[in-house]
Amino acid sequence: MVLLTEVLIYGAIGFLTFVIGLLAGYLAMTRYYERQFIRVAESCRDADSIEPLLEELERES
Repeated sequence: MVLLTEVLIYGAIGFLTFVIGLLAGYLAMTRYYERQFIRVAESCRDADSIEPLLEELERES
């Protein structure tokens, strides 16, 4: 009975750690790409062209 309880506790801790890691990764990537988008949008505005956008797409692929 004690072994089953320990397995459930460690399983719950592992699951919570996994979910927290997924959320942290999602937030980090969202912020990164928001900054990239704003930087490219400002470059497009300043150049009055979509050339910076095309360069960014080429660089990312």
